[in-house]
Amino acid sequence: MLEKKLEQASQASVKDRRRIVAITSFVLLCAIAMVMLISGLDDQAPLLPASEPQASSQQNAESELRNQFMQRLQAYEAEVEADLSSANLKKWDQPRDIEITTVKDEAISAFAVGAYASALGSLIRLETLAGQALAARDSMFASEVALTRQAVNADDYTQGKLHISKALLLKQDDEQAQVLEAMVEKLPELLSLLKAADVAAIENNLEKEHAAVAEAFNIAPQRQGLKERRDALHDKIRESRFTALIAAGLLSLEKKQISAARRNYAEAKALFPQRSELKVLKQGMISVADELDLKQTKKKVKKAIDEDQWQTAEQLYAQALQRHPEEKAIRDGLQLASRIVALQRDITDYIQRPERLASANIFAAAEDKLIQATVLTAYSRSLAEKSGALKDLLASMSVKIPVFVKSDNQTYIVVKGVGKVGLTHGREIALKPGVYTFEGSRSGYRSKLVQVRLPVGKPALQVEVVCDERI
Repeated sequence: MLEKKLEQASQASVKDRRRIVAITSFVLLCAIAMVMLISGLDDQAPLLPASEPQASSQQNAESELRNQFMQRLQAYEAEVEADLSSANLKKWDQPRDIEITTVKDEAISAFAVGAYASALGSLIRLETLAGQALAARDSMFASEVALTRQAVNADDYTQGKLHISKALLLKQDDEQAQVLEAMVEKLPELLSLLKAADVAAIENNLEKEHAAVAEAFNIAPQRQGLKERRDALHDKIRESRFTALIAAGLLSLEKKQISAARRNYAEAKALFPQRSELKVLKQGMISVADELDLKQTKKKVKKAIDEDQWQTAEQLYAQALQRHPEEKAIRDGLQLASRIVALQRDITDYIQRPERLASANIFAAAEDKLIQATVLTAYSRSLAEKSGALKDLLASMSVKIPVFVKSDNQTYIVVKGVGKVGLTHGREIALKPGVYTFEGSRSGYRSKLVQVRLPVGKPALQVEVVCDERI
């Protein structure tokens, strides 16, 4: 666009110069004619065309200046001006920014009226000013980066944040500064983890200390002593626990913001074609499409939740998260939906297979699921109903059922996993609902196993155990 304007201005200027040359030539011809008339000299006629070579030479020189200006201006805008724009000069040296803008305007204005020599001089001055500004930027940037490193090494978050902000103001796309920014942002969390690790060490809580140190190492692997401390703790903790902590650390690493930043970088690079107009247009189209897609997804999810269809909501959230990995509301929604669906599934399994609750471990696990579901029943009617049913089931599982054990007083009877009945003609015991195995033994006779299922709500039951088969 600028080249087009310059070309139009140049064409207008050329027309003006041609008019001036023509008028000048006419005046010169008239003057020569008068001299010839006065002097009577006949050999002055060949002097008349002399103005044409002179004008042609002048035009060639001006054309050379014009071309040189345009080439240097294009190079300036493509290489220097873009760098100046990213340097945010206006925010830290406004007078210099104004001077650069003014000199550029002067250069273009001079070019527009055909003053190519003046325009080129202004452009050269512009290049010098821009170079000085960028040099000052680079010097300030190096200083701020150095101060940021000092702050990070001193565990000073406030100064680190201050200096890295200044550095990014000067070079917002610099990879070195972005890495430092990430280190600064992680510093409070790192210090908190190290403090927690020291407290755990005082408490002699090796697992807690290892967890804190391992996470701190994941955040700042370059910090001296962290690796050695982590490895020393590793030898004191069971391998299985250590593996679990590593898995948790890897999971945390997968959720770091830097991963999202890389994805964004790759996507952004793929969307930037060579034509800047198309680049802006394409980016706008993608932005709008994402916005509409997100809005529609939220509408569908709300409908599913209102209808208590949490499995549908979970699927919608999972699909949306693939398209919008940075959307916190989608992540939180998926986590909530997944928890509700998992609790519904687990509680339903307990209800459908109540005999499993005879196991103390499974009974305790069911109680834990009820506690987890308590804070989520407000979101799901079906979860509230299932939780109530499981609560009643657990209560009924605590009510023991009378069982009359009949025998011949010769058979020694035990209930596996519960206790002994002994020798008896008949004895009543009480057992919680579940599946039990009665084992009878008698010298000289084959042992006998009798399996009994005690369903919930059974009023009473009789079981006979007699070893009557000789060996």
